Formats: sequence, C-alpha cells, structure tokens
Amino acid sequence: MADRVIVEVDPDLSDLIPGFLTRKRTDVAMILGAIARRDHAEVGRIAHRLTGEGGSYGFTLMTETGRLLEQAAAARDDSQLTMLAHQLLDYIDRLEIVVLPSSD
Repeated sequence: MADRVIVEVDPDLSDLIPGFLTRKRTDVAMILGAIARRDHAEVGRIAHRLTGEGGSYGFTLMTETGRLLEQAAAARDDSQLTMLAHQLLDYIDRLEIVVLPSSD
C-alpha cells in the first residue's frame, strides 16, 4: 500500500471524522457518475462543497483538490476530473487520523 497520509485532528472533531470520510467517498462516487453523464455543473457543486468542508476538518489536500476539481469542471476537462477524483479517493484511503491531545 502507498504511504499513509497522517492528519492531526482536533479531539472535538474525532467522533465526526469517520462519517465525514464516508460521505466524502460517496461524493467521489457522485463526481465520477456526474463525469460519466457530462454533468459538469454537478461536479462543480460537489467540488465547491469539498473545498469548504475539507479545511473545516483539517484536510488541506481535500480542499486543494476540491479547488482543482472546480477549475476542471469549469473547463469541462473530463480526463482531469477523472484523475483528480481518483487521486482524492486514494488520499482518503491512505489517511491515518491522529487525534491531538485535549487541551483540558
């Protein structure tokens, strides 16, 4: 397996992370389906949501990939969209979550 990607998260978010990542996997599947339908507007909507949500949870690369997906959707670049969607899924699969110590 490829190298793990270690992301440190706030202890207040740790219970939310598994569900969040499950939803992001679903988002990638939705992106791939939208690409197949050539529904670039839908890809753009999902990518925009990824851009905002990724940073909120501490997943900087998810935010960056969301921005690139938005740009590729605007350019209607299906090959770039497909590559980025698979990169995002790979990133999610390689995540290793480290919960930071509580400040209490």
